[in-house]
Amino acid sequence: MNKEPLIVAFDTSCDDTSVAVLEGRKVLSSIVSSQVEIHTKWGGVVPDIARREHEKNLPMVYEEALKKAKVSIESIEYIACTYGPGLAIDLEVGLNFAKELAIKYGKPFVPINHMEGHLLSGLLQNSKGKTFVKELENLKEQELFPALGILISGKHTELIYTEKIGEYRKVGQTLDDAVGEAFDKVGRILNFGYPGGPTLTEFAKKGKSDVISFPVPMKSSNDLNFSYSGIKTAALYKSKQLREEGRKEKEWVYDFCRGFLDAIIESLIIKLDLAIQKYPNVKSVFVGGGVLNGEEILRDIGKLVRSYGLNYIYSAKEYRGDNAAIIGLVGYYKVLSGEVLKKIDEIKEIDREPRLSL
Repeated sequence: MNKEPLIVAFDTSCDDTSVAVLEGRKVLSSIVSSQVEIHTKWGGVVPDIARREHEKNLPMVYEEALKKAKVSIESIEYIACTYGPGLAIDLEVGLNFAKELAIKYGKPFVPINHMEGHLLSGLLQNSKGKTFVKELENLKEQELFPALGILISGKHTELIYTEKIGEYRKVGQTLDDAVGEAFDKVGRILNFGYPGGPTLTEFAKKGKSDVISFPVPMKSSNDLNFSYSGIKTAALYKSKQLREEGRKEKEWVYDFCRGFLDAIIESLIIKLDLAIQKYPNVKSVFVGGGVLNGEEILRDIGKLVRSYGLNYIYSAKEYRGDNAAIIGLVGYYKVLSGEVLKKIDEIKEIDREPRLSL
């Protein structure tokens, strides 16, 4: 039995500094240094502060990832790194570090689209070679495709149709704000601080449905696109109205969050349902992105997917947000398909692409 390739992967696409070591799809180590506390006082990610933190933390995170995986850089066979999408000056830190490493040690380099990592994250295996979704264990790759993917992150809300790994067609996307942006903006309206999304989803658990209702975005558009600027505006006016009525926030905030989350989930379900009907040949639905850390969204999408008898593929919680393990996973598939760079000039030419798309 051939040994799977050993890959070290890097991600500095936003405010988390991350390095992971994988053997094939198996995660040997995944280290993430979060900057959330640093950016909280600014109410969001400040790219230049994030860049300085990446520069400071990356060498330490890299050493820790190798140490935890019990490997040396000499034994690593491939180096993978995010080159987009993300914040330009932050992407540059990881990219430069990884490229220099590849050139110094003569390792093939694999540039990775961060969103492909989110999409395929459910195919990751733990250190014992087990996937998070147990049903996946007995399924061969050809039994998973064609598939639909739904990406729900801070900057992306997209529906992807894929015949196989490496071939993607975007069939639906947000026309303005993504789900994660809407969560954080409404979190700010409610004075939750940054990031507002996690607090909003926690508060929703204590609220009652249909007490405070919001319009379901793009409910009747009959296409596969999303839009969340309207519900953000509705939340702003609703909060102003409640405050002007003299009602204290503790009296309505839980029901407010519940109503907002219900509308968001319904919008996602409507669009995914429509996509499944439009592409009746699909065998699976892949989900990815940090917004899925709200287990309720994950669970409700799962109910829809399973009602059609499709495979539902998602990752362990630690791999839903930004991390280098998902980058290494895509790197593995690129290695299998021969999409690696070996010439120094080719490696040097790779540049950040902040607006990269699938």
